[in-house]
Amino acid sequence: MTQPENENPRVNHQKQPSVIDISKKARQKLRSRQYVEAQELFRTGLEMEPENPYLLSGMGDVCRETGDFSEADRCYRLLLEVDRSNLFALRGLGDVCKKLNRHQEAIQLWERYLVLRPQDKFVMTRIADSCKILMQYERADHAYRQILKISPGDRFALTGLADLQHRLGKYEEAIDTYERVLKFDEDGLHILTIIGKLCWRISDFERAERYFQRALRVDPENPYALYGLGNCYRWGRQYDKAIEIWQKILPHSEGTQTLHTRMGDAYFNLGRFADSEQSYQKALDFGEDVFPLAGLVCLYSDQKDWQNAAHFFELLTTEESELSSRIEMLVKRFIHSEQKQSMLELFRYLLSAGSSPQRVLDAIENQIKLLS
Repeated sequence: MTQPENENPRVNHQKQPSVIDISKKARQKLRSRQYVEAQELFRTGLEMEPENPYLLSGMGDVCRETGDFSEADRCYRLLLEVDRSNLFALRGLGDVCKKLNRHQEAIQLWERYLVLRPQDKFVMTRIADSCKILMQYERADHAYRQILKISPGDRFALTGLADLQHRLGKYEEAIDTYERVLKFDEDGLHILTIIGKLCWRISDFERAERYFQRALRVDPENPYALYGLGNCYRWGRQYDKAIEIWQKILPHSEGTQTLHTRMGDAYFNLGRFADSEQSYQKALDFGEDVFPLAGLVCLYSDQKDWQNAAHFFELLTTEESELSSRIEMLVKRFIHSEQKQSMLELFRYLLSAGSSPQRVLDAIENQIKLLS
C-alpha cells in the first residue's frame, strides 16, 4: 500500500523565517559590514511588512553607509511618518543631510533627537561641527563647551573646539586646547605639527621648534614638520641648518614655490649666489611670483649685473594696479638685506636707461627722494 505523500517522513517542511528573524540576521550582516547581504534581507523583510520600523531604520542605515543617500532619505522619512519621534530615523536622517551639505536641516533633526536624549554627546558634536561649517561660530563654541561640561575630556569636542579657535585666530587658546587633545596621543603627528605652526604664528619660535622636533621623532620625513623646523632655523639666522632641513623634503617631493624661494633667500644670506639663483629659478617654475622675482632683482643687483636685475625688475612691475605695493616690497627687501646702496644704483641705472614705462620711472624717482 502506498503511503500518502504528506505522511512521508522524508519530506522536510521548512518554516518560513519571520520578520523578526530576518531583521536580526540583517542587523548582524550590517554590523559585519556585509552590506549587500544586509540590504537584500532588509528588502525581503520590507516586502512582508513595509512599515516595520526596525526594517526601515536598518535599510536607511545600510543605504547611508553605502552612499545611497536618496534611498536612505526615503526610508528614514517613511519611518518618521509612522513614528515622528523615532531616534534612529532622526539621527540617521540628520547624518544623511550632513553628507548632502544640508547642514541646517541636519541640525534641526538632531535637535529634535536631543529633546528625547539630551546628553548624547556624539549628536551634540555633530551639531557643533555643522554649526562651524555654517560659520555659526558662537553657536558652535557653545555646543562644544556644553559637551565638555558633560565629558570634560571628550577628544572630539576638544579637537572641534581647538579647530574653531584656530579658525577665529585665537591662537593661544587653540594651542592650549590642542595640548589637551595631545593627552590622548602624545605622538599625534597632525596635532604636533598644528601646534608647531600656531606657536610660529604667535612668534613663540623656541616652542614651535620643540613641537616640530617632536613631530620629526614620530616621522623623520614629515614635510610639514621639516618645513616648520627649517623656518625656525631661518628665523634664528641659522641659514645653513635651515637649508639642511629643507633639503630633506626634496627627495620625496618637488617642494613648493615658497620653499624654493626661502631656500633662495637662505643661500643668498650665506653668499652662495649660484645656489640662490637656482632656487629662485625653481620657484619661478611654479609660475610667476613676486617673491622669487624680488629675490633675483636683489641677487643680480648685489653682483652689479644691471641687465639681469633690470629684466626681473621689469617682470616684477608689469602689473600696473600693484606697482606701488610691489616697489615698496622690493625696497623693504633691499633694506632688510642691507643692500640700500645696490638698490640706489639699480634705480639710477633704470632711470638712465629710460626703457621702463613712465609710470615706473616716476615711482622710482619717488622712492629715491624718500630714501634720500
